[in-house]
Amino acid sequence: MVQSVNRYRAPEQVSLQVRLSQQITDQQLLVSGRSRVATPSDDSKAWLEAATISRFQSDEAAWTNNLSRADTRASQAEASLNTIVNGLIRSRELLLQANTGTIAGNDTTVLALEVEGIASDFTDALNQRDNFGGPLFGSGARIRMPIGEARYVDAAPNLEEVQDDIETGSGPARLSDIMADTVASIRTGTAAERGEQLAALDGAIDRMTQLLTRQGVVKGSIESAREELTQSKLSLATRKSELVDANVTEALTRLQTLLTNLQATQAVYAKISQQSLIDYLR
Repeated sequence: MVQSVNRYRAPEQVSLQVRLSQQITDQQLLVSGRSRVATPSDDSKAWLEAATISRFQSDEAAWTNNLSRADTRASQAEASLNTIVNGLIRSRELLLQANTGTIAGNDTTVLALEVEGIASDFTDALNQRDNFGGPLFGSGARIRMPIGEARYVDAAPNLEEVQDDIETGSGPARLSDIMADTVASIRTGTAAERGEQLAALDGAIDRMTQLLTRQGVVKGSIESAREELTQSKLSLATRKSELVDANVTEALTRLQTLLTNLQATQAVYAKISQQSLIDYLR
């Protein structure tokens, strides 16, 4: 039996058409937005680097959220410490007025009441909650928030740092005790006792000023970390785009070339399939 030579040529042409069709499909997916390395088999090295970048981006997103929380806590703490400093300065002014010896007893009572109100404001400031519902000035170790690779920030001092062991010139004292003694010295104290309380208030002002200075450093660190993360975010996004995003213009050009090749291959196949053995023997 005579067999057509098309039997040997057709499978090769069909296989070529299949390959071209698959390549066309791939280019169409790239044009429609498919990642250039959607699977490791597309480009194992690029896929691995893109996966590593994605992990970094996830970490940095968490660090950025922590920075926002830390910034809010730091600002709250700074505002509270400013309230305390201003209250201490005002208490000092009232104590000086009481110590002039030119005001009546009723006036010292008024001054003492104002200092009591200031002390109450201090209690409110120290018992504040942060934006997540936790204590702004917590007891024990300061809350260390991760804001980078092996990088942490203490957004606010702890309660003990604010209110305990304040140097007064006659030994350490708590902030609440200093305020209570100031009230008592205004009401019934002697000039010498009021002088001692002035030194105690100065010690408390020094403590709060030191803490405010540290808060300035903390806020500077937060801002520096935010700028670094912003720059890193842009760099990582750019690199990931280079790895995985398709060049649409290039994909369209490639798609048109493949379509042209497919049409030519189909034309060749159609011509071959119509030829007979006699045609080949001519």
